Amino acid sequence: MLIVALTSWLAWTRQEPISLNGGRGWDGVEYARVAEQLAAGKRPRAEAPFVYRVGAPALAAWLSPGDPLRGFRLVGGVAAALAPLLLFAWLGRFGLRSSTRLLAAALFATQWHAPLRLTPFYPAHADPLMWPLWLGGLLLLERSRRAMAGPSPRLSPGLLAAWCAGALAATPCREALLLPALALPFVTSPLLLAWAPRAAWASFARQRRHARLALPALAGLLAFALVRAWVEPTNSYGFLKTALVWAWTKSDPAFLHGLAQAVGPAVLALLLLGWREAGAFLARRQELMVLLVGVLAAGWLGGSDTERLLYWGAPVFLLLAGQALERLGETGALRGGSAAAFLAFLALAQALSQRMWWTIPDHPGTEDLAWPLLTPLSDAGRYLDLWSQHARPEVAVLSLAQYVVVVGAAWWWGGRLRRVTRTLPAT
Repeated sequence: MLIVALTSWLAWTRQEPISLNGGRGWDGVEYARVAEQLAAGKRPRAEAPFVYRVGAPALAAWLSPGDPLRGFRLVGGVAAALAPLLLFAWLGRFGLRSSTRLLAAALFATQWHAPLRLTPFYPAHADPLMWPLWLGGLLLLERSRRAMAGPSPRLSPGLLAAWCAGALAATPCREALLLPALALPFVTSPLLLAWAPRAAWASFARQRRHARLALPALAGLLAFALVRAWVEPTNSYGFLKTALVWAWTKSDPAFLHGLAQAVGPAVLALLLLGWREAGAFLARRQELMVLLVGVLAAGWLGGSDTERLLYWGAPVFLLLAGQALERLGETGALRGGSAAAFLAFLALAQALSQRMWWTIPDHPGTEDLAWPLLTPLSDAGRYLDLWSQHARPEVAVLSLAQYVVVVGAAWWWGGRLRRVTRTLPAT
């Protein structure tokens, strides 16, 4: 709570809002238009897909009918403050130490493109409200997995009703909130990662008995269909058409750069250090694996803000990184002066990536070119240079090369600490 309060205070007091389109930015023009129409009792009419995301505009219109930006700030501020607390609670379901969970929640709260820091800069958006609902879905997934792992595997009527009600309420806030419901059938780990025909048929037969696990996804699809029938798009947007365009146009380096900027070099290095254990964990927890695959697909196919889309996977990435960090500690690899230097290197690299010392610059910015050290070192640089898909080539290439060097060095260093520890005699 103290970390959330301090981060919120610094963000709201130091961060200047975007000046583009009167503080509405790009997508925010459409979200604010929907809020104004709802406040006036009119049928929403705006560009798709933004017009389908009526949840945040509806709350903004209800809280501040005469000033939708103020309503978005209220909605986003409260939702963004809840998200790290829910993340801390969710991580507690996996046996992580309190210190590891606290570190993960702090990294989540202070990331520059996460809702706690982005909302004061760009308030008219659907993502802040998405986060408590997303993490609520993860908590429901974990509770459902435990229910299905019992001696009589079934979801209680109350839990199933909570799932369906949540899907009905959440999908109109953002269509990506269907992902937790789509991952629900995988809490029984039905996927056979090693092919065996008889075992595959037995697994399929077991899944037929759990057909009710598909009901929340159907409820979410129904909610989306009802919203789509109610609102009036002003363009010819199509999800499949957009996905095909991005599948063709988004490059591998831009995607990898976006992933590095989404989670940070320290988290990536820890994921690489514990990739075998992470793979085994996801094979056992297939609902999280399916969720992560969906997030990676959204990051590639969902639009230009790759970092923001991939950050939906931050809870799972932070969980896997936290497990890797604790395993390193259990082996004794994090003791001694070399280990302290390694941890300091990780902390500095992550802090630079998360822009701990800089606010988000306005668009287009007053400084012509700010050279990056992982991230552009300026409060007044070019806002678009912060994003892998929009940055100028010289900035993007240099930043990506630095991420490769830093993550590679941390991976080598951590592996060396682990190997040296294994060769030391027992004391």
